[in-house]
Amino acid sequence: MRDFVRTHGGGVVATNSGTGCPESAWINLTAHEDGRLVFGTNERSRKYANLRADPRVSLVVVSGDGQEFQLEGRAAVLEGPAAQDAGELLESRHPGATGKDSTRLVAVRLHWARFVDVAADPPVREDLTL
Repeated sequence: MRDFVRTHGGGVVATNSGTGCPESAWINLTAHEDGRLVFGTNERSRKYANLRADPRVSLVVVSGDGQEFQLEGRAAVLEGPAAQDAGELLESRHPGATGKDSTRLVAVRLHWARFVDVAADPPVREDLTL
């Protein structure tokens, strides 16, 4: 999963709006060695306000060739050295991704994952233990 995220580099994150309607957005994404996912968001975005109020998120990362990971976890806004480390990791994969003062770094610790490969015959659907 970590290598898949690193290779494909982006996905959709869904947050809870608090109004009963989810909010989804495309994000640049990478993964730590320990499997935590990292992305940046503008502190004035709906996504940022949503995850500050409710840290539960879901993500989908696709290959474009029939493979995808569906993921769920808890997001945490990073501060201090943890944010600096995450920013360096994200910048190494997506140059310029953290170049604005209003960018906040977020790490997601996953608790559920499903891998799907519809290009395989027969198609593969596998839940992963995290």
